[in-house]
Amino acid sequence: RVIMNSAITGLAKNGHVKLCFAVFGQTEKLGISPDGYTFLGLLCGCVHAGLIQDGLRFFNAMSCVYSLKRTVEHYGCMVDLWGRAGLLSDAYRLICDMPMKPNAIIWGALLSGCRLVKETRLAERVLKELIALEPWNAGNYVQLSNIYSVSGRWDEAAEVRETMNKKGMKKIPGFSWIELEGTVHEFLADDKSHPLSDNIYAKLEAL
Repeated sequence: RVIMNSAITGLAKNGHVKLCFAVFGQTEKLGISPDGYTFLGLLCGCVHAGLIQDGLRFFNAMSCVYSLKRTVEHYGCMVDLWGRAGLLSDAYRLICDMPMKPNAIIWGALLSGCRLVKETRLAERVLKELIALEPWNAGNYVQLSNIYSVSGRWDEAAEVRETMNKKGMKKIPGFSWIELEGTVHEFLADDKSHPLSDNIYAKLEAL
């Protein structure tokens, strides 16, 4: 079973969903019983390929066919799958019906779906849940502000930014690094702490 799960997960993550399903079918013929990890791999494949019906079929089969207990990770895959497809009502209903308390990953997946279809009302509701779970996470505020901006609700986007400023919250900037002649150089957005920053920016302007 461990080998089967590894194969299914590996194929799913690399986009070989049909092969992933084929391996699952063969193992069933061999009498190898699937477990929660098996279905997690199958659901991940469905998410990457956008296969809504297959994802729902596997999700339902866990309890109805194999009597397996779903975990928060399985629910997370379904929320992600429906969210990417714009089926936010289905995703939200599933979250409300979860037998366990949804975590930040679950709500974050739904929030990403809201951003894709510019659903600001549900996004606001989701954000309240995320703030309750992660009051320190400035990224939640930034994402809501971005949703408002994409929807043309500039005043509300500004209000979110103002709330962040009042709370002294700043989004942690991303960074990149490069190794050159045995030395690792790290760069942040708008960062000028590098000893050769003047030369670097001058070169960029010349490009």
